[in-house]
Amino acid sequence: MEPKAMTPSSGLAGDIRTLLAEAWRLDPRRLVLQVILLAISGLVGGIGLLLLVPIVNSVANPASTITVPLLGAMSFGSIPLSALLVAFVLLTLAQALVNRTSMINSTRMQQEIVDRLRGEAFDAILSATWTFILRRRRSDVIEIVTTGAARSGLAFQQLLQGAVTLVLALATAVVALLISPVVVGIALVGVLAVGALRLMSIRPSYRLGVMFGDRNRTLQSVMADSMDSLRLIRAHDASPVWTQRLTNAFIDAREVQIATVRRSSTVTAISSVALASAAALLVLLSVQMNVPATSIVVILLLVARLTTQVQLLANTANLLANFLPSVGDLTSLAAEARAAAEVPAGEGTTRSPMVSDSQEPLLDFRDVTFTYPESDSGITSVSFTVPRGQITALSGHSGAGKSTTADLALGLLTPRSGVLLIDGVPLVPGDLRWWREHVAYVPQETVLLPGTLRDNLVWSSSNPVTDDECWTALDRSAARFARSLPHGLDTVLGDRGS
Repeated sequence: MEPKAMTPSSGLAGDIRTLLAEAWRLDPRRLVLQVILLAISGLVGGIGLLLLVPIVNSVANPASTITVPLLGAMSFGSIPLSALLVAFVLLTLAQALVNRTSMINSTRMQQEIVDRLRGEAFDAILSATWTFILRRRRSDVIEIVTTGAARSGLAFQQLLQGAVTLVLALATAVVALLISPVVVGIALVGVLAVGALRLMSIRPSYRLGVMFGDRNRTLQSVMADSMDSLRLIRAHDASPVWTQRLTNAFIDAREVQIATVRRSSTVTAISSVALASAAALLVLLSVQMNVPATSIVVILLLVARLTTQVQLLANTANLLANFLPSVGDLTSLAAEARAAAEVPAGEGTTRSPMVSDSQEPLLDFRDVTFTYPESDSGITSVSFTVPRGQITALSGHSGAGKSTTADLALGLLTPRSGVLLIDGVPLVPGDLRWWREHVAYVPQETVLLPGTLRDNLVWSSSNPVTDDECWTALDRSAARFARSLPHGLDTVLGDRGS
């Protein structure tokens, strides 16, 4: 059975909506606070920029008046330069404090969103049906829940950074327009044209982000397969073959990253030259229109600042587009897993505790048939009973269906036809957790958690477990050697129990 490919992202706009919806669902008050902080930062920054006009004028010609369209003629001769400078520094300090609060708030939101998305996806996967899990390549799931979640957080970071830059750019543009609407209006047309040129690369950046996710999942798959097949690789001296496979996967992932940088750097170079040319034309135009020298200096400062902000905004938009596919991958995986929940929401067992002296068989397979999706393998019309207090063994050649039967008995798989009874009552999804509380499962391969011996003994129990109970379990499983371990139950186990 081939693992199922991951569902494609919902698209650029859809992923942005998903990201904003997750932020609102996580903590709407924190999101509203972020919007308020952005507005305050833009207002304070705009006032600070507007102060540049009287500061420059006080240095050049303190006795003159300044005519600012929409504001009229203003004279700052009676205000000491030192007072203007102090006001400018205080406004800058206020904006810095607001920006600091905004940065802390946005970082907290980013980390919480990553943790929420990652946790919900992992929880949904653990609660999904066994066939859903079997149809997903394990390395794909790991990549999406780890690297994909981290890239989703970076996408949210870029979204917030873009909002900050946009607010500051608008404040700068408003101040510049107040000083010289005609000249700055012409400059804004050029700046916006360059910005539009930069924004044309957003969709290609999004496509490159999709490609990066695919290549990275392939890389993770090759790594996982090579580690799982390490004994076989050694036995057949196939290390060069697998090394080449891994190298090819690295090259594919690297080429996508290089293509991303190549595209963005090309657009940056073109736009930088265009903006420099626009600035030169702006100076010539200002001279032709007899704009005062002090105003020209301030306008150039503001336009240079605005140009930087537009460039930063375009870079942020491209990075956002590159990270966004991970949001779609992660939320799609979680949604698909929730849709395939093993126990539907609202369903729970109503069965009473199991009675040890019941006359019914503990386990009863009645004409059970199961086949794996998109495969002919499985079992057909299997019937048998497992009496209480006895040992029942299933035997058969490899591929006969012993593991499938065990998975059916655990409730991991659902019969296509036939019925499975526990104590004479059909096993239904709502009873699965109740049934598994009565089952101890020993897999073919040893599975040990990173941690202590005690951690590995008690992790599946919903009730507190005492040390005496731990030692009793070890003694009954012929693991008395554990008593000689240096730290007893608190001994930290290595990989696979080493």
